[in-house]
Amino acid sequence: MKILFLIFTILLLYITVIPSSGANLSKAHRIYRISNSMKKNEKITYELLMAKYYFAAIPFAVKHLENKGKVTENFEKALRLIVLKTGTESFMNIKSKTLRDAKSNTLNFVLGLKYFERKNYKASAYFLGLIPEEHRFGPEARMMGGSSLSMAKKFDAAATQYKRCYNVANSAETKAKNNKVARYYAIIKESCLIHAARLKFTNRKFKESIDAYEEVAKKSYMWPYILLEKAWSNYHMEDYNRTLGLLVTYKYPLLKSYFLPEAEVLTALAYLKLCLWDDALEVVKQYYSIYKPRSERLKAILLKYKSSNTYFLELTKKNIRDSEKQNPFIRNLVTQVRKTIKYNLDFSSFKLAKNEIKRLNKAGKSSFTKMLVSKVQNIIKQRKKSLNWFIKKRMFDFINKIHRNSYEMFKIKIEIMSQKRSLLYKNTKLVSDRGRGSFENVNRKSDQHFWEFKGSFWADELGEYSFGLKSNCAEIKRGRKQ
Repeated sequence: MKILFLIFTILLLYITVIPSSGANLSKAHRIYRISNSMKKNEKITYELLMAKYYFAAIPFAVKHLENKGKVTENFEKALRLIVLKTGTESFMNIKSKTLRDAKSNTLNFVLGLKYFERKNYKASAYFLGLIPEEHRFGPEARMMGGSSLSMAKKFDAAATQYKRCYNVANSAETKAKNNKVARYYAIIKESCLIHAARLKFTNRKFKESIDAYEEVAKKSYMWPYILLEKAWSNYHMEDYNRTLGLLVTYKYPLLKSYFLPEAEVLTALAYLKLCLWDDALEVVKQYYSIYKPRSERLKAILLKYKSSNTYFLELTKKNIRDSEKQNPFIRNLVTQVRKTIKYNLDFSSFKLAKNEIKRLNKAGKSSFTKMLVSKVQNIIKQRKKSLNWFIKKRMFDFINKIHRNSYEMFKIKIEIMSQKRSLLYKNTKLVSDRGRGSFENVNRKSDQHFWEFKGSFWADELGEYSFGLKSNCAEIKRGRKQ
């Protein structure tokens, strides 16, 4: 389960009040120049935040922590504001001991995420569990705490965390004072619902997982991905027609960018289970003739630039049509990346940081402002490098999935050949009544609609399709040769 990097700092772009007066860049400069106080870095942090220089404040807040400065109530507010404005990455490089010793809820959140990334799930769950539910990061802490417990195989405890996350986020959503804040908590709630559904799937509670997935709105950016997960649940419940119906939704033109190699494998597997071998082999053939060559070309392009710290980020800035000319999969992957939370959050951060640099340059050419500009530029450089790596990893993961699923397709092909050979040895054959399907073969709950597909997709039908194919697995004796 991957860290969401984080939904979290979409948040509440409102300034936390830090008790200070007359805050401005000149005052921060004066403190920097003449103060020898132990609280020097703390005071500079306050002044820069009051002047809305969030990125410029990071190095001073970090120094205060590394010098074992006390985390007062006011400094806790400052830390929380920095994380809200610039992201948890701002404090990720601080030593874990320093973060622990600070005894700060905000830094416990950072520490929990840091341990999660290091795969120390027990420690991650512990520190995330220290954060009160009413804290600004309470809902996210419950969600990531659930993920940590799930990775540690403590499934009951994980389920409890996801439920608490859902309830806390739902309560916060109803109390939100504007749409932006409400939407933020809705995303948290939705994410916890999806995690809970995945947990049920992991524990083979397939029907319950399907019910949970169905609560996710179709307008969710995650909805195209959970179609595949929902299809797997139906597959394990041996409802192969519903599996095929869910997967055909990916043929909807507006979901063109969501080519998921695993969906092709699952389609072939569903046909295999229905003993519709020609259909399964057609899917395998298409995979090898269309997708594999495209992925090879994509791999050749990406390998040329694998050492670049900027190429993959620049790809996402190109016009979509130009990306499609370069390679169809690049266009699809770029579209998917652009919709991720991390990408959007980082771009918002870049914009905020660049605005800070502009304001600092306008404020004068003192050694202090030049130093601040340099520090903010270094932060932007590191964040861009990190985002470039994130995009590169997604693209190479896609290539690896193509090749990994090529092997799965090969195994399906071998299985069909084996079953055909077995029939030959037994002197039997399949009924071979492929047909177009029938409503009689559709498993449907009382609250599910049934539509006939008539050559076009309609929004309210998406994700509700089911094939009506009859199983072709019955064997009949072959006639004797004359």
